Amino acid sequence: MRQLLGCCLLLMSGVVSAQWLPEWLSAQATLARAQVPACPREQAEGLSLVLDQGQLQGRLARLSLDLTCSRSGDSGAEGESDALSLLLTLPPIDFRVEELTLYLPSGVTTGTAELRHRQQHLDILWQTASGDVKLALLPEQQGWRWQGEIPGNLLAPEFGHSLTLSGGWQPGQELTLAVGGVLPAPLSGSWQLRLAAIEGEAGWQLQPGSRLQIPQLGWQELELGTLELAPVGIQYLDGPWQARLSWQQGRWGEQALPEAALILGTSAGDERRGSLTLELGPALRLLGSWHYDEGLALRVPEQSLPLAGLWQWLSGWLALPVGVEPAAGNLVLSLEAPDLLDATRPVTAGLVLREGQLSYRDMLAEQMAARLNLQWRRGSLQTVGTNSLTVALLDIGVPITDIHGAVQLRQGMPWLSGLTARALGGQLALSPMALAAAPSGEMHFSDISLEQILGYTAVSGLTGNGRLHGRLPFSFERGFSVTGGRAHSEGGWISYQAGEDLLASGASNLTLGLTLGLLSDLRYDRLEAEISMAPDGEAVIESRLQGQAPVMGRMHPVNFNYHHEENLLQLLASLRFARDLSERLPVRLQGESK
Repeated sequence: MRQLLGCCLLLMSGVVSAQWLPEWLSAQATLARAQVPACPREQAEGLSLVLDQGQLQGRLARLSLDLTCSRSGDSGAEGESDALSLLLTLPPIDFRVEELTLYLPSGVTTGTAELRHRQQHLDILWQTASGDVKLALLPEQQGWRWQGEIPGNLLAPEFGHSLTLSGGWQPGQELTLAVGGVLPAPLSGSWQLRLAAIEGEAGWQLQPGSRLQIPQLGWQELELGTLELAPVGIQYLDGPWQARLSWQQGRWGEQALPEAALILGTSAGDERRGSLTLELGPALRLLGSWHYDEGLALRVPEQSLPLAGLWQWLSGWLALPVGVEPAAGNLVLSLEAPDLLDATRPVTAGLVLREGQLSYRDMLAEQMAARLNLQWRRGSLQTVGTNSLTVALLDIGVPITDIHGAVQLRQGMPWLSGLTARALGGQLALSPMALAAAPSGEMHFSDISLEQILGYTAVSGLTGNGRLHGRLPFSFERGFSVTGGRAHSEGGWISYQAGEDLLASGASNLTLGLTLGLLSDLRYDRLEAEISMAPDGEAVIESRLQGQAPVMGRMHPVNFNYHHEENLLQLLASLRFARDLSERLPVRLQGESK
């Protein structure tokens, strides 16, 4: 190094006085090899300085700079206490370097370069196989700072655009690096990488303050805002790593997505595979694994999440039916993706509901089970295989049992179709219905027992027989409502046996007495009813009966119209209360007798 300094200083003295020398004067100095003792990999070979016609030219056959080497401090030769000591000992002229090699914390890169001296810094124009590198290096105390522009594929083949970078380093302190650019296709958006690393006894350590930030990420129909990737704790560059990926303000097409976080890590001894954890909430986590081998494979094995916690999480970003709450149950989820980077390879997901319970007000659906198999392929989500929904009992005050249906996706929206059930001795069938926040549809019923319906009323002495058929168009918006419902029955009877007080009143009231006589044994040929119910439960039923009824001891043709108003939700609630009371009262009486 001292020989190199002496040679350079000798030439520099000639340069200072070159302006007074004749142009025909020429001179040349060469040095075969120079080296920094504190950093053995930092060398200069084939140095030559030529003064030709008053112009000083520099050339280096090979120059190696070790950007990870701690210096010898003040104990070395003059200039060696600086991080770029070899560069600083070169004369402040432009150099052509046939082979410039940079030793980086995680690799080595080589190419042809030009060194251009400025007042406070050194510009490096470097021609690599990936493209031109432009760096401005500024010595600072015993370290250095830099800024510049590099080709993106120098970092990864997928980066086609140039990247801006800046950073700095001091011996014994963190090495900082800031890189920014445009995301590679098929992704869209810009990114900013800030790294902080420090060299320890076991190698370079990535510090927790490091961040990869993407303000807005786009991929197919997916949009994620405020995307951030950060290491979990201190990570060694040459060992297994673990990082946390979080995002906000997500959207898939027209559907909003919730905030979430994904923790990724590599396996010991194999950087191409590792684990993943998807954090949906404080008590909602999905565990899986990934594998990169000519494509990114992802697998989430079957695991169970509590239905109540998942429903609460969904309600934070989805519009769910008002008043519906899960009381029990678990949802089992699974996912399999052979290659996330290949749009032609399908991603399959499975959802299984077990032992579910849903309540609406004090109505309860028990022993719910469901299965949904999904496939994502070429930007489209669809159902595959058998997808079903079953409910053993829906207790609304009147038991509805044996509920079975099928679930499928139509234009990205879940639909319930083919649903059937049993109630009041007959059958129920639901027309296909979208499972939206405010679902609407039409319930068809057949062979409903009139005798059982009248048995649930609070009117003493009212009985009847017949089979009802019809439909109930309904909607679920700010509550359950029915509009334009219709029912009919062919052939049956209705009987109302009035009490003694009402019969006594009928004896003095001709109209009342005639009505009570008709209702004592009304045999209808045709019964029709129009039904409507407001969201608060207030219902109106308009009934028309055609048939025969006794008049003065003989059966005569009659047309009977009946207008009825009642709050059906309150009626059903009273039925549920009466049933619960009848079930609990004997137990309480036994407890009191003890």
